[in-house]
Parts: sequence; structure tokens; C-alpha cells
Amino acid sequence: MSKKGIIFGYLSFVVLAIFLFFLFQQINSQDVIKTQDNVESFIIDKGDGLKDISQKLKENGLIENNKLFEFYAVLSNVRKSFLPGKYNIQSGLSFTDLIKELTNNPLANESTVTIIEGLSNEQVAEVLVNKNIINNTQEFFLAIKNIFNNEELLNKYNFLKDINNSLDKKEILQGYLFPDTYRFYENTTAEAVIKRMLDNFNTKVIKEIAKTDQINQVPLYEALTLASIVEKEASTEQERRLIADVFLSRIDQGWALESCATINYILKKPKARLTFDDTRTPSPYNTYLNPGLPPGPINNPSLSSILAVINPIENDYCCFLSTPEGKGIFSKTIEEHNRNKSIYLK
Repeated sequence: MSKKGIIFGYLSFVVLAIFLFFLFQQINSQDVIKTQDNVESFIIDKGDGLKDISQKLKENGLIENNKLFEFYAVLSNVRKSFLPGKYNIQSGLSFTDLIKELTNNPLANESTVTIIEGLSNEQVAEVLVNKNIINNTQEFFLAIKNIFNNEELLNKYNFLKDINNSLDKKEILQGYLFPDTYRFYENTTAEAVIKRMLDNFNTKVIKEIAKTDQINQVPLYEALTLASIVEKEASTEQERRLIADVFLSRIDQGWALESCATINYILKKPKARLTFDDTRTPSPYNTYLNPGLPPGPINNPSLSSILAVINPIENDYCCFLSTPEGKGIFSKTIEEHNRNKSIYLK
């Protein structure tokens, strides 16, 4: 390279460096929301990337432009330095000070919470409150409402598109809050908790369904609704697949499902043995009075129950019962079913 080329290259580098320096300083000093000295609680969840963090900062009113923050973080070489946890952030901080706060030790430790299979949304909310993950159940259901009314999130979680819009507010998203063991920070937002569960549903359910070779042609929402009933009717994988086929056959023939699980859902306090009057309880979820599926899932079912509905075991049974020990007894005729009831349900 000629001497002039070297000098030109050097000058270009100096000019670029000066430009980036002043740009760097300008970005750092601007686009932070200037308010009074308020302290905001801010949480970085495990697995959050720079884009997630910048979006949360914007939603929490700590910055105005999330894209500029991302650009500044990349220039500062800190995009992978953010630490998950809870932070108390003073409003009006420069990008430099904000990044310094979020790359140091957080305030709170993670808490482990297990959401077992078959819990309703109300029960999930109670578990989260008892574990100090969220403050109260009202916050939980408000977050569900906000998510369900957010078009951008519905596009992200496109598997929610078939949800029955007429459901009670406590039943929206029921079936999609995937049961699993989670790690959350204490006093995290209810919306962040629900999004984590929906992300898990997408990973564990949607991707698993895609790998299934033999897929029964049941729309996802109907599959979840039936799976939530199967969840309460059986405890082993084989029995779930048998019961799923029994129910699918009843639906095809226009029979009522007559599931005790749906009655117990209506009653709120499950009974081991239902009375005739219990089965007459008026409700759209009463599968003794109403043929076909109820309006939506009665709980958040396990992957095993969902796959049982998608890939049932074909059989000639018309009825089944569960012994006090939890074993499933299947019958091919009503007469056989009545005999089994007299034997096993004395």
C-alpha cells in the first residue's frame, strides 16, 4: 500500500473513531425517560436475551427507545453480560449506569415451583401466590386478560387463536399453562410467569405434536379440552389412550361424554362418588346434560394426556370406571358396565 493510502486509512479510522465516540456519548445521554427519582422493580428472567431485556426496559418506562439501547449494548460489548434476577432501578439513569446496574449482582434469588398436571387456572394462581412468585390471584387473571387482548402476543403464540372467546375470565388460557417445574424470581410479574408457561407449551407440546407420526384429526383446542378430561379420568398412559378413544367414539356417535371429572369441575370440591342430583347441575361444562365437548379445558393437562387424545388406542369399549385403587375397568356393553359397578363400586 502507498504512503498516501496508509495516511488516508489512518485518517479515516480516526474520523470514524471520533464519530463513534460522539455518537456513543449522544446515545448514552439521550433516550432515557427523565422522571422524578422513582425506583422501579425490574426483573431479568433466565434465558432473556438483549432484545427481551430492552423490550422490558421500555415496557417498564426506564428507556424510550429499545433499539438504541440494544445498539449501545452491542457497542459496549455487554450483550451477553446481563445477569438474571431482580433489580431496583432508579429512573432516569444513563445507558451506561443502567447497564452497570443490570450486569452486577441481582437482589433476589430464584424460587422453584412445581405446577402439577391437572390444575385449573385458579389453582395455578394459588400455587404461585403461596410460593411468593406473584402477589395475588387478581394480578394473575389481569395478566391473562392483557395477554389475550394483545394482538402481537396472540400472533406470537398462534396456537391460542382457536380459544373460545366466551369463556369466563378465569378460564381463558386454561389448558395452555403447561404443568412443569419452573424457576422464577420472587415478585416477578404475572405476565412474565404466564409467558414462560406459554413458551414451555410451545416447546413441549406443539413441537412434540409435530413429531407424532399418527395424528388423529382433532383441532388443538378440542384436543386440549378432551385431554383435560382424560387427565382426571386415568393415571397411566395406556388407560388414557383407551379412554380417549372411548370419548372420541361417543362424540362421533352423538353420545354425552358423561364424565365425572366435568361435574367435579363444576362443583369445585371433588367427590369420590357423585349423586344423581350432582349430575343434573346446570352448567355448559356438564357432560351428562350436554353432548359433545364442554366449552373449553377444565384444567391444564399433561403432555401424556394430550398425546393420548392425538394418538388414542382404538378399542370396542363403550364404558369404563375407576376402582377405589385407581385401576381402570373397561366394558363393551352397558350391561357389563353395570355388573362391574356392582363389583368394584360397592
